[in-house]
Amino acid sequence: MAENVTLKIWTPERTVMNKKVYRVVLPYADKNLTVIEDRAPTSLVITPGVMQILDEGDHVSAWYFIDSGVADIADNVCKISTRHFVEHSHIDAIRAQELKAIEPENATFYDMIVHYLENFA
Repeated sequence: MAENVTLKIWTPERTVMNKKVYRVVLPYADKNLTVIEDRAPTSLVITPGVMQILDEGDHVSAWYFIDSGVADIADNVCKISTRHFVEHSHIDAIRAQELKAIEPENATFYDMIVHYLENFA
């Protein structure tokens, strides 16, 4: 696989990802933005949603729930700073509801996860 984009993701607590990928799809302004090799430099505000990593066949090889944040893309490196980042296999709708009760300040993020899992997953 020609993994030519470096994906680096940070939350306030830690670095959650630093790896080479083929393509990454970011939630952006009620749409998606695909980061590909040699993409023009871009800085943008990402929205809460689903981030996908694509393989060379443009099939989803991994997906994550990501909160709002910023992405800087330049020189085949996509750097993302976000408040929350959760692999889809590490959360379900019940756990998202529990976390919403524990962390009411993050209710919007957990509501997004519940909505997605109940309607699209």
